[in-house]
Amino acid sequence: MTKTSSMGKHATSRWLKLSLLATALTASLSANAATLSGNVALTSDYLFRGISQTDEGPAIQGGFTLAGESGFYLSTWGSNIKFGEGSMELDVLVGWTGALNEEWSIDVGAMEYMYPEGDNGETEFNFYEGYAKFFYDKWTLGLAYSPDYFGAGVDDYYYLSADYKYPLVESMALDLHFGYNAFEDAAEFETFLAAGPTTDDSYIDWSVGLSGEILGAGVAVKYADTSVDDSAECYLCDSRIVLTVSKSF
Repeated sequence: MTKTSSMGKHATSRWLKLSLLATALTASLSANAATLSGNVALTSDYLFRGISQTDEGPAIQGGFTLAGESGFYLSTWGSNIKFGEGSMELDVLVGWTGALNEEWSIDVGAMEYMYPEGDNGETEFNFYEGYAKFFYDKWTLGLAYSPDYFGAGVDDYYYLSADYKYPLVESMALDLHFGYNAFEDAAEFETFLAAGPTTDDSYIDWSVGLSGEILGAGVAVKYADTSVDDSAECYLCDSRIVLTVSKSF
């Protein structure tokens, strides 16, 4: 995100509801068999839906997931950022994942994006969204919706995505990604970008990359770009190569 804000008047209420749900889920997971896993990563540029969140600089990221046998889970994830007054993004996810049939599985839930110190009555960076991902063979199809997206003056937002992972050789795969970002109108999209002018009310983000494992660590490199028009002068939306090294535990 590169703009001036999100979340709106009902931010506190929404966060309270998500907190209560997360607390209830944590209690439920603690009472039953649950596993705790984590991950940490170093990336040359933190891209969120094709747009740099670190002013084209590196990021250290990581998170934890508490998952139960029933498929319910609670996750947290964080990264450094470089926009607004804050320097950190902290996300909380509550969801469920499981099989729909022999071929399809699903991951569905709600997610809160928080920007400590960066969010206030003027910026309203914080926002939440509902999401669903469908898994079939090597495909992942995703849908996300937020009624009050990142930035003051930005309301309805939809995100449709498709990812395809094709194994090439042992421990290496080709990764293809396509994302469609839709805003309520061109004015809200321009507000989101904090740039302009633009007459579009949507943009595409896409990437092509390779991922694999080296010495027990995950390594990925990708070429990423967006369809944001040159007239918007959004240098954070330009094409770039991103290298990421990660480790799960």
